Amino acid sequence: MSNASMDTAVKRCYDAWKAVAIVDVPTLSGGKAVKFGSSTDYLTVSEGMGYGMLITVVMAGYDAGAKTIFDGLLKTVRARPAYSIPAGNGGQYLMDWRLTINGSSTDAAGGGWNAMDGDLDIAMALLMADRQWGSAGTWNYKQEAIRTINALKAWNMKTDGTTKGLSTADVSRTSDYMISHFRAFARATGDTWWSTTVIDRCYWLINRMQTVYSPSAGLMPDFIVQTNTATPIPSPGYMGDFVGTEMYYYANAQRNPWRWGTDYVLSGDVRWKNVLDKMMAFFKADTGGDPARTATGYAMDGSMPSPLMRPYPNWTPKGMIGPQLCGAMTGSAHQTYLNSLFSYNTTNFSTLYYDSELQLIPLLVASGNWWQP
Repeated sequence: MSNASMDTAVKRCYDAWKAVAIVDVPTLSGGKAVKFGSSTDYLTVSEGMGYGMLITVVMAGYDAGAKTIFDGLLKTVRARPAYSIPAGNGGQYLMDWRLTINGSSTDAAGGGWNAMDGDLDIAMALLMADRQWGSAGTWNYKQEAIRTINALKAWNMKTDGTTKGLSTADVSRTSDYMISHFRAFARATGDTWWSTTVIDRCYWLINRMQTVYSPSAGLMPDFIVQTNTATPIPSPGYMGDFVGTEMYYYANAQRNPWRWGTDYVLSGDVRWKNVLDKMMAFFKADTGGDPARTATGYAMDGSMPSPLMRPYPNWTPKGMIGPQLCGAMTGSAHQTYLNSLFSYNTTNFSTLYYDSELQLIPLLVASGNWWQP
């Protein structure tokens, strides 16, 4: 497929996403939000805000209104801080993770606490905005990015480079291992801790999960626990997002091929190619090369905890399929599968929250439109 054909497909998907996802915040003049699906209780979550900021900053070359949307999203992010986190730890530069349907913060909605993944993407998007538009306008994007990066280090990270969990600091979510972001943070701040200690720790944890718990499939769980020991293990459940699927490759870990594939194609760090090659070999074998046959989740041995987890042909788990695009970009051995993934995602693009973003952002990467700040 030519670059022009890929760009045309991406533009179509972006237009469909924007028409559904971007909404005004009723309680904040000029504020924008990425709509939290069909919820009648919550307008948005910080995760979605981060996705929206990443998408719009990259699409600015196509959409003349992208900067206005980005600034509206940023206005909401900063107007709804994580008020329960002390200012000394940077709570004012982290976002309350969930807002009520009118866009306000309440103890019952987000409680004034942050979600690390949302703030990581917000910080990365701010660095990208500095490169895209500069920081001499209404917002000093780079300064805002550095403030959020420093707050993340103070509140969400352990000194050994491990990400912290909610129930205890010794729970770590594998989808928070945003390797390419960490490299950008190091460049922006001059703090090489991000590009050395943090990335090395992420790799050590993932390598342990693949080697010890998933030698045949090369998978990793949504959450890892006991990270304060020499022998971390997959979560037994109810310790990360407080659900019973935390030991599986599931709704969180499904994002990992996007994060790590993006880093490999930009950094060339072969560790993440090795991680992804194992995963892609499994997915190709499991699906027979047909992305539509992907299951909604997998146990560490590659089996399905329930036969209901393979819904094909009734429907397909697009949020599980989209991120594989980036995982399949690690080498020519996956080219045929990569072609099938690109075709599937552009032909079967969803406008549902989460699925949509997990298709669109990997499509931006796979089409050659992604870049590092």
